[in-house]
Amino acid sequence: MNTILVPEVLFFYLNAGLFYFADLLQKITSEKRWTWGYLTIRSVYTVIISLIITLLYSGFSTFPNPEILLQLVGSSVICGGGLFFYIRAVNHLKFSNAGSLYIVGNVVQHSIGILFLNETFYPADLPAFVLMSTGCIYQLLIGTSFKGAGSVLLSSLCWTIGYVLLSFPLQKANVFWSIPIMEATILFICLAVVWTNKKRHQEDVRTIVQQTHPMRFLLIGILVTAGSFFNHLSYRDLPVSVVSVLQLSLLPATFLISMRIFRERLNRVEWISFATGLIGFSVFVFNRIHR
Repeated sequence: MNTILVPEVLFFYLNAGLFYFADLLQKITSEKRWTWGYLTIRSVYTVIISLIITLLYSGFSTFPNPEILLQLVGSSVICGGGLFFYIRAVNHLKFSNAGSLYIVGNVVQHSIGILFLNETFYPADLPAFVLMSTGCIYQLLIGTSFKGAGSVLLSSLCWTIGYVLLSFPLQKANVFWSIPIMEATILFICLAVVWTNKKRHQEDVRTIVQQTHPMRFLLIGILVTAGSFFNHLSYRDLPVSVVSVLQLSLLPATFLISMRIFRERLNRVEWISFATGLIGFSVFVFNRIHR
């Protein structure tokens, strides 16, 4: 690998580790909770923490101009959809299974890169893409994990489109400010949904506040802020195809760690989904090495 990319690759793995621990906490704290209500409380913490850190390290002088701000908000709206569907996915699926299904997001990333970012399509990658998509499609078709697998697919689509669009204003914007802007955008969306459903879900929001220790939300806020900083650097400085390969490289480790942490026992369908994704990744890497 070109040594110029080494810092960016390290930033990606830092982002991946921070987000993994944040996701573990979000899985635990969001179970059996109303998703919009949960995201509202979570986003209050992330906005406050990311804003404090941004002001300390960057100040008001680097706040983006209106044009860049609008682009950041627009991409953040789409990324917010990814977060919503992600929380739904981990609440409908085993954590390890959800992680293995997210390999379909890498197919989405490559497809968007090929269609819109002038990245090269290699016909030999097609079998790998099919294999990496098989697990999610299989669980969608058999119906037993329809909500979970569907949420994975929608989350992957939103996050891929959102972060690809985010990469453009990040070329001109201060990376620190992109974090509270994204988190504030997500918070405003959540508040709007909660407000329109306040009569129906007022008690749900109160329960989330009462039954979740504030330190957990505080830790989520710190992890998300730090992870977002390195994540935004990765999407700013690396091609989408490189980000996708780096994400794929983490699949075996995160799958096994998740199984151990949550003591999950996978059924036949879930093992097939993991195996096809891993084989697809292996084919993809083999093609890249021998190209």
